[in-house]
Amino acid sequence: MKIKSLFVLVVLTLFWVLTSCQNNLPTKDAPVTERDTLTALQHVQERGKLVAVTNCEIINYNTENATPSGFEYELLSDFCKANGLELEMRVNENLDSCFMMLDSCQVDIVAVGIGANREMKRRYLLTDPILMQKSVLVQRLPKDWNQMSTANEVESQLLRSSVDLAGKTIHLPQGSHEIVLLQHLAEQIGDTIYIVECDSLNSVDLVKAVSSGQIDYTVVEEYVARMASIGLKGLDTKLNVSVEQPLGWALCNHDGDSSLLMALNGWIDGFEQRNLNRILAKYVNKGNVFGNRKPKEGELSGFDGIIKKTAKDIGWDWRLLASLIYQESRFRMDLESEKGAFGLMQLMPVVMEKYGIDYDATPDEQLRAGGQLISFLDDCLENKVADSAERVKFVLAAYNSGLGHVYDAQRLASKYGKYPDVWDNNVDYFILNKSKKQYYNDTCCHAGYLRGTETYRFVEEVLDRFYQYQATYN
Repeated sequence: MKIKSLFVLVVLTLFWVLTSCQNNLPTKDAPVTERDTLTALQHVQERGKLVAVTNCEIINYNTENATPSGFEYELLSDFCKANGLELEMRVNENLDSCFMMLDSCQVDIVAVGIGANREMKRRYLLTDPILMQKSVLVQRLPKDWNQMSTANEVESQLLRSSVDLAGKTIHLPQGSHEIVLLQHLAEQIGDTIYIVECDSLNSVDLVKAVSSGQIDYTVVEEYVARMASIGLKGLDTKLNVSVEQPLGWALCNHDGDSSLLMALNGWIDGFEQRNLNRILAKYVNKGNVFGNRKPKEGELSGFDGIIKKTAKDIGWDWRLLASLIYQESRFRMDLESEKGAFGLMQLMPVVMEKYGIDYDATPDEQLRAGGQLISFLDDCLENKVADSAERVKFVLAAYNSGLGHVYDAQRLASKYGKYPDVWDNNVDYFILNKSKKQYYNDTCCHAGYLRGTETYRFVEEVLDRFYQYQATYN
């Protein structure tokens, strides 16, 4: 009797489970909801927000300042702006956890430099390359390296070949693509490379750990090595452990739905290399090694030395040049304006190209290019304004608005009974009023409209500050 009762109970239970599952499945004739037909891109568009996860907070997404910043953040912000989306960034230093967040649909994209190895291609949709980068070994220079008599003595104590990695222990972030890279490298050299995966340390942390002597080696992308090494001494990153590899972002592979991937690839394809170089320079290239220097006691800026050198080359008082730089950038070497002017002297891209610098230019290179521009403007105005002290005002105006507008103002001064080679109460009046139709439409004007108040104030403020600097700094 007990067996019969048990049998009946089991049958009833199975019947209940089967009917319950059947009731939860959509019937053949059940209508498919609109949401079921949405693509990955449409889901993001409906939400109005792209959700991304990244690591290496100091490089990729930094919220310490009032305005968020970071390499991956700026790139994704540009994509979102182009597609009318908001951006939500999350940070997880454990790369395996980043991919778990992607697998569980907590995020739309893993925005980390991901190497396109076979396993990654099998599991995820990978964007076109954002960067092409080599992976490099980070190691300490030998003790007292700066006191060694020859470079060969230093070199002899460093790893300089992939074969030298045999038997070495290398610490890597958990889940980094360099793990697979080193595993393949170990097979190629026919020896063991010991890999320690760190679940709570990112690439920047590990570079710092090498510097402090906590570990001997790590392997990171070249651009990460540059950024992470800022302010650290005694590190070497010359050994390449890979050829250039494409690094991109990863998305979930939802039944082959590539709609979001195609949108990202379209944006990547249209993203100008110049803009990428600018962002790289801002966060990871050699320019940032010098940082936005803070002045020491008695200094006007952290760049006094090179300002003095450039000023001497162009025949200016160094405090005048310093005042111009302050007016342009507040001594920030990575500043970029909405119009695209960049660096300490806020040079436009066409000027940077003319004088052979780009967005990773050092402070010395930026000032050299700015000095060349000032010399060019001075040469152009020398025959029109003989007095060198007076000519400075014209050069400043041309630096701000361009030579064409200064020439126009001089022609207007001549036409309306003013002195074309005197700034105060003469040419400056026509610069100030060149936004008025009667002047910018005058037949003697060739450069057109100018919002002259900006240029007028620029000259006035640079000179006022220069006089203050003269009274304070030798």
